[in-house]
This record gives sequence, C-alpha cells and structure tokens, in this order.
Amino acid sequence: MKHWYKTILFKQNIGKIVCINFIKKEVRLNIYLFLLANKEETYRRVSVFLADINQERTFNEQYKTNLLKIRNLVLVEFLKDTMVFPHQSEQFGFYAENDISKIIPLRESQLYINDSLGLKIMDQQSRIKFLESDTDHLQFTDQWFIENIIPFLKD
Repeated sequence: MKHWYKTILFKQNIGKIVCINFIKKEVRLNIYLFLLANKEETYRRVSVFLADINQERTFNEQYKTNLLKIRNLVLVEFLKDTMVFPHQSEQFGFYAENDISKIIPLRESQLYINDSLGLKIMDQQSRIKFLESDTDHLQFTDQWFIENIIPFLKD
C-alpha cells in the first residue's frame, strides 16, 4: 500500500474522530484567543482545551505522566502556516505576555522551565525532535513525511 503510514495513523486516531465538533469549536475559540493573546488571564478563563492541557489553570499530574510515556515527540513548525498563529506555537512557542510582537520559544517558557508537562525532561533526554517545513499547515509531501517523520515511528 502506497500510503500505509497514513492508514496506520488514521487507525490509531479513529477514536478521536468523535471529537471533531469539539475540535472545530476549539479552533474557532483559538482564533478568538489569538485576538486575546495579550490578555493572558482571559485566555486561561475562556480556553476550553489549550489552557487545560498546557497546565495553565490547574496542575494535572496525569497529563505529565502520559506525555512522558512518549518515546519521541516530533514537533513540526510549518514556516508558512496560515492556520496556526503564531506558527512557533507548533513547537510550544508563544507570544510574550502582554506583548504580541515578541515570541517566547519553548525553552524560555514557563511551561518548560516549570516542567509541568515533562517537556524539559523529554528535551534533556533528546526525545523532542524539532523539525521545520517551509510550507503551509500540513502541506508537506509524502517524500518529506517518509524521510523526516517515519524514522521516529520505527521504534
């Protein structure tokens, strides 16, 4: 099968399809959150998913425990992304608090410094792979995927 990896990824994620309406709502909310990027407290209060999963409201040890089970966390930043703002957030970067003209990279973020998700531990163990694609959101070629992503899935 030519696209076997897509089939495997689809089968592994089939249970998540029931969340499509939730995801659509979250995407719409995230556009709103982009507009509120300089209002951190409002973002934490109104975010349905991101503030929770990023441990920005309350700490949930299970989120960190589960993330630390991942052998390789592959984070792809799409440099010409027109869907995710800022595109650096694809690698956990985000706007500086109250200053949307500055991006704070992962390793300088409170999320990393406090290690509330286990990202610092994973990074120190070389388990986070930072990749870039000079394309729009998810517009990589099959060849790029095979050469850059598949090697991390072979373990």
